[in-house]
Amino acid sequence: MEVIAWEQWKRWSKEGDFTLLPYIRKIGAEPGALLPAFWDKAWEDASAHACLLESGKGGRYSFVGLKPVSVIEGKGGRARVLEPNAAEGGWTETRAEEGAPLKLLREWLRPWTGPRPAGVPDCIGGVLGFWSYDIVRSLEKLPVLAEDDLGLPDYVFQRFEELWIADHVENVIYCAVHAQVKDARGELLERQFDLARQRTLEMERQWTSWVSASRSVMQTERHTRMLERMERDQLQIDVESLPGLSTSMSRAAYETAVRRIQHYIGQGDVFQVNLAMRQSKSTNAKPETLYEWLRLVNPSPYMGMLRTPSFALVSASPELLVKLDEGRLSTRPIAGTRRRGRSAEEDRAMEEELLLSEKERAEHVMLVDLERNDLGRVAAYGTVKVPELMTVERYSHVMHLVSQVEAKLAAGKDALDVLAAVFPGGTITGAPKVRTMEIIEELEPTRRGPYTGSMGWIDYSGNMEFNIIIRTIAVQDGICHIQAGAGIVIDSEPEREFHESLNKAKALWKAVQYSEGQGESI
Repeated sequence: MEVIAWEQWKRWSKEGDFTLLPYIRKIGAEPGALLPAFWDKAWEDASAHACLLESGKGGRYSFVGLKPVSVIEGKGGRARVLEPNAAEGGWTETRAEEGAPLKLLREWLRPWTGPRPAGVPDCIGGVLGFWSYDIVRSLEKLPVLAEDDLGLPDYVFQRFEELWIADHVENVIYCAVHAQVKDARGELLERQFDLARQRTLEMERQWTSWVSASRSVMQTERHTRMLERMERDQLQIDVESLPGLSTSMSRAAYETAVRRIQHYIGQGDVFQVNLAMRQSKSTNAKPETLYEWLRLVNPSPYMGMLRTPSFALVSASPELLVKLDEGRLSTRPIAGTRRRGRSAEEDRAMEEELLLSEKERAEHVMLVDLERNDLGRVAAYGTVKVPELMTVERYSHVMHLVSQVEAKLAAGKDALDVLAAVFPGGTITGAPKVRTMEIIEELEPTRRGPYTGSMGWIDYSGNMEFNIIIRTIAVQDGICHIQAGAGIVIDSEPEREFHESLNKAKALWKAVQYSEGQGESI
């Protein structure tokens, strides 16, 4: 079904100063067959740079970008722009830039603008990617103490002119193409329209082939075995006993760091600090396989996988950093954690314990206030509100307290201004934010890299949505790196906080274990 007609293109070309115009085809899906059960065939069709942002638990849209037309990646004050090289089948650096990351990103995005039609998904084209926690060094003056041992980029964004969007509510797929139309008029504009229409027909054929391949008898049996194994294991795993696991901090070092934070709290420096440690282990699993297991083991609202030639991010984040939708801002802070119970009765008891915990409630309210203040920096005066406060949300291994904070964007501000205002999320630093980041730099021995950064999208009309990169596996050179932390307050128990940081990684390590086929062939 054609969503955008030729007459609409003609109106846009006359009314707007757009460099890109969208053509969108909508296709229905059979019940239970909206998405491929496995993404194997899609990854085979993808380039070395690709991105999948998939709504798991409670989300409406999934975005699939397989062949970007341009990529920007940067570290510190340097960035390079890459474009696909059809002749050699790889990527060619077309230019190098120097400057602050926000400045370079804004300049890279500036030439590409397009309309957002009514009645379509949140994002129909734009850039997908991530920026790391360490981008904050360009926003705030911090000491340089932690070791940058992984050396990953501070940001990678991939620009797509072809994007598949799955609508989980309407059970339809949108095949969206953006055609370059700068200075195109008359017959040339009509030709671009026809070419875009043909490209969406090919996209429809591709999507249908992925779904069909993933629902073959062999793949259906594979999916059944995966589910049976999960049910049999009940997702139990002892992270501390995993063979070959190394951590950036020993238990003693972590507990010492907790007590150091409590000293700072006692002095009045801070109210709370999120203290994280990295857990690493070699693996023979491919990132694509890790992602298939993670979406089964721990479905989350902000699933995703970013693939690059040198590393991959496999994410099951439950937390929204910020969303900008036609001038409306929203964020959904998470603070307060308990493990899931082994029975329904125990689960209810854990929920009651979480809701009655003065420590967890105080920490949560403090961080909601921090998020309100962050949004207030880019919001129209008097528009910040909290429509939802301290709701319990459940995931495979843990439950959390969550809230919703909303506002309206102030005049003259854009998506990158918003990201700069709220980044990094207060729930994964602490309060006050700058001082907690100084303490994190002092006590965490290695740079966080992607962990507690953000993954998401910015569309061609200036809207955006970014998660907080937690519950995420970074895969580099055959090693899985997982980071997790705990919110430290004055009455925290060091031993309990150490175990909480390990428990938060359970689902991820279970996905790794399954991906390696330990104990049973799948």
